[in-house]
Amino acid sequence: MSKFDIERVNQLIEISKLYYEDGLNQTDISKQVHIHRTEISRLLKEARELGIVKINIDSSFGASEKLSAEFQSIFHLKKAIIVPTTPGSSYSDDLSSIGMYAGNYLQQQLNSNNIVGLSWGRTLATVINSVNELNNISNITTVPLIGGPIGKLDVDYQANNLVHTLANRVKASTSYTLDSPVMISSPALRKELLDNPNNKAVTNFWKKLDIAIFGIGSSRITNNLTWRGFYKGTGFEDVLQGSAVGDILSQPFTIDGQLIKEANGSLVGMELSALKNIPLRIGVATGENKAEATLGALRSGTLNVLITSDKTAVAVKKLIN
Repeated sequence: MSKFDIERVNQLIEISKLYYEDGLNQTDISKQVHIHRTEISRLLKEARELGIVKINIDSSFGASEKLSAEFQSIFHLKKAIIVPTTPGSSYSDDLSSIGMYAGNYLQQQLNSNNIVGLSWGRTLATVINSVNELNNISNITTVPLIGGPIGKLDVDYQANNLVHTLANRVKASTSYTLDSPVMISSPALRKELLDNPNNKAVTNFWKKLDIAIFGIGSSRITNNLTWRGFYKGTGFEDVLQGSAVGDILSQPFTIDGQLIKEANGSLVGMELSALKNIPLRIGVATGENKAEATLGALRSGTLNVLITSDKTAVAVKKLIN
């Protein structure tokens, strides 16, 4: 390649970056590189013809929008965000995409003086870590919706840590911790723990929540290390036997959305019947192994916003067709 050709290609690359990556219009580029505007248009066309610029149209977005509309109609949701994924993409890649979309949606819904409740888990951690720092709202209160793990769970996935992380990302905010394990050995001990002034403050906030965001557990993932880290030694795996397909806040339900076991004397968590009173209830899940659990959660009426992947949504549709 001659020196002239190299200079020409470099010029095409420079102009293409200014236009496609930096978002400058052709007039601004003309002023910056001192080339007439009509020449900029011709050079951008040449860059496409040479393959320097490759434009791909992702038609999966259209399919995802159609799925969103269907889910909103079938399950009477305020919103269904069906995130398009790449065929053959890994669970981690899909989870990252879900986290980005869900984090963006959450921060759009936040208003000053909101009280926000969070559950636990890797999915929710990915969501919260995707929330950008916000400076235009104030006086946000974040609280856990469920007690802590019995086993060894990564601290990044624990509800107490997630409420603190979200509070840090939303300036001028307050977070509360729930100082109790999720499973309690007796109703008397549970009462004693919840009579603690800090814990009582948290449970009082449950009655005033504006937004709840939570993961959807599946009976198919009980061998998952994160799952075991939360429930190890609690006997909860036995509760998920039989007709249970999944759980929200450690309260299992069937594929028809029938609650099997609500929060009772052995569990520290917000009852699902109370959860249904919250104006905005965001359920987040991904993975085809969560299809049955997602369908059961949708039928239960516990959530009114679903954020999931197109793969999970297609798997759910197969179950109801």
